[in-house]
Amino acid sequence: MPMPLLALTAAALTLVACAGKKDPDALPTASVLSLAPSSDGLTLQTIDINGDGKADVFNYLREREGGSAIMVRKETDLNWDGRIDVRAWFDESGVLTREEMDGDFDGKVDWTDHYQGGTRAMSEVDSNFDGAFDLFKYYEGSILRRKERDANSDGKIDQWEYFDDKGNVTKVGKDIDGDGVMDQREG
Repeated sequence: MPMPLLALTAAALTLVACAGKKDPDALPTASVLSLAPSSDGLTLQTIDINGDGKADVFNYLREREGGSAIMVRKETDLNWDGRIDVRAWFDESGVLTREEMDGDFDGKVDWTDHYQGGTRAMSEVDSNFDGAFDLFKYYEGSILRRKERDANSDGKIDQWEYFDDKGNVTKVGKDIDGDGVMDQREG
C-alpha cells in the first residue's frame, strides 16, 4: 500500500535530521522557533528540524472554542533550500484532505493526493515533470482501482488500467483516435 506524502515527509525528516548528527543513534531534535499570528488569520508555528536555526516546518493552526488549536495546513521544506516541498491541508476535524509534493525540488507541484474521510481517494501525478498532471490514480479504501494516463500530453486520457483487490491489472484500454474515449479494450 503506497504511503501518504505526509507519512513520507515525516520519514524523510527523520532520516535527514539523523544524517547530520555526529551520533548516529541520537534522535533528531526539533525546536519551535516562533508562534505568531499569520496574515490569513491563523497562528503560524515555525519549527527547525535540522538545528540550523531556520524554519523547516510551518504549521498553520486555527483556534477553536475552549482554547484548543487545530492544524489546518502544514508546509515542509524537506531539502532545506528555503522553498516549500510538501503542503498538507486538514479539515475542521483535523483530518487530512489534500497533500501536494514537489518531488524533484524545482518549485512546482508534481504530485497531489486527495483524501475523503482521511483516506486517499485520488492522486494526480505529473510523471514527466512538464507542469501538467498526466497520470490519475483512483482508490477505493486503500486499494488502487484505476489508473488513467494522458500519454501524449494532449489533455485527454488515452490509457486506462483497472486493478483487482491484490493490485493485479484486470483490464486495460486505449484511445486510438485521440477523442478521449476508450476504443480498444483487453480483459
